[in-house]
This record gives sequence, structure tokens and C-alpha cells, in this order.
Amino acid sequence: MIEAVNIGPLLVPTWPAAVILALLIAVLATNRLVPRAQLDRSLLRGVAEGTAWVGILGARVGYVAANWGAFYAEPWTALYLWQPGYSAYAGVVTGACYAIWRIARRRESNRWRYLEALCKGYAVGTAALAIMIVGLHAFAPSTLIGRGDRVPDFVLEGLDGSRVRLSDLAGRAVVLNFWATWCPPCRREMPLLDAVHAEYARRGLSVVGVAVGESQTVVGPFVHRLGVRYPIWIEPVAPEPAGDSTRALHDRFAGAGLPTTIFIDRDHVVRNVYVGEFNRAFLLEQVQDLL
Repeated sequence: MIEAVNIGPLLVPTWPAAVILALLIAVLATNRLVPRAQLDRSLLRGVAEGTAWVGILGARVGYVAANWGAFYAEPWTALYLWQPGYSAYAGVVTGACYAIWRIARRRESNRWRYLEALCKGYAVGTAALAIMIVGLHAFAPSTLIGRGDRVPDFVLEGLDGSRVRLSDLAGRAVVLNFWATWCPPCRREMPLLDAVHAEYARRGLSVVGVAVGESQTVVGPFVHRLGVRYPIWIEPVAPEPAGDSTRALHDRFAGAGLPTTIFIDRDHVVRNVYVGEFNRAFLLEQVQDLL
């Protein structure tokens, strides 16, 4: 699946973009499908729009409530709506409750017509979302390593100059984080990745950072200043048949941008791919799923 696309300088994750576009289609379809007689188009459009907004808010609140332990130390991060962390179940329930509440205030003879039009519009939006998801899978390059694929072994270099392989971590779950020193979201993630590495290493998790397209002379001093303890891998100084390109490896995981994080289980099968900055709740959720 294509995980993200670049639109100018912006990195847009495809899954959230598809959901937002589907909600927009649902609102427009609701307005178009309204029977002309006896229904207030402006009212129904307001209900459809409100259902979408309340559903999004409910999805966020539901996720934060379910993962409050991860948000407790930094509760303001719950307001970082661009980061992952939405409960589809909570979103559907809160959106539906809002729509029913709004429609229940109308005259009894018209309630079912309003509800029918709203359901039809959101059915169109759901169908559009399904088509977009199928398209993202269908148009993904066949060489792409995605969810459910086994990660082939690759060879890079540690900061000490030694050759390192994914196969060195056989039997361990891996959080493979592609990053760069010039990338602000990457830098913000690194202390969190370091804390999770220290907490879960004894349970069979390895966090590995792959510096994309940067040399030891750049990466080494940066990592030393930051004080992270998880291993950082870089591109071999002189790539040989035994060495791989960090840029090419990043591209094979659908890396449209940085940071890109690959969650790999103990059998070295990809369980999830995330492009963009994440929060502690999302990272812990993925790690616990791996272990």
C-alpha cells in the first residue's frame, strides 16, 4: 500500500487523507441525495457536516481515553491532531449519536427522511473510502515491502564501522526507524524511541535507527550529543555487494518522506508501516502488538 505522498513540500499520509476525503464526499452526497420536497437542505447539510466533525473529535477523545497512561506525562500532545491516534469505533458511535440527536429534534413525520438521506450520503462516502483503499493497494509498486511481507536481509554499517545485518536480530521484534539529522520530526521522536528501546529490550524488542543518506562524520557527533542508546545504522562507506544503500532501502518500504517507521515482528514480517511523526501511545500500541 502507498503509505504517503508528497504534495509540494508537504508529506501527506494516505490513510488519514483518504478518510477525510471520504467524509467530504459523504457530506456532498448527502446534500445531493436529499429529496426536494419537505426537507431542509441547509439543515441536512449542517447535520452531515456536524456528524463528520463530531465523529473526528470523538475518535480522538476515545483513543486518548483508552490510552491515557501514555498521554498522562504530556497531556498536551493529545491536541497534536496530525499525529496518529484515533478510535474508529468511538468516532462512529459519537458521530451517529450526534446525528440522531439533531434529527430527533425535527417533526416526527420527517425524521426518517432526514435519517435516510444522511445514511445514503455516508454510504456513498464509505464506498468511496473502500475504492481509495483498493486503489492504494493496486497501484503500489510490486517491489514494495509492505504489511504482511517478510523483510529480506540487508547489510549496513554501524557507527563503529562494523558491518551489521537485519539477520543479526533474528528472533527479535524490530522497530526500524528511517531518519535524518536535518529532519525536525525525526529528532523529536528519538528520545521516545530511546526510552522504549531501554524499556522493552529485555522482552525481545530492538529499536534501530537508519540514517538515510548521511555519513558517519555527520551522524556520529549528532547521536553523541543527543545521547540515544539504541543502535544507529548508516550506509557503508564503500558500498559493495555486501552493502546496501540506505536511500534504496527506504524507498523499498514506500518511504515518501522522513521519518518512516517499520514495525517488524519476531519472524521479520512487516506488521505496520507509518510515515510521519508519532506519539508515545501509538508507539507503545505497536510495540505491544509485536511482542
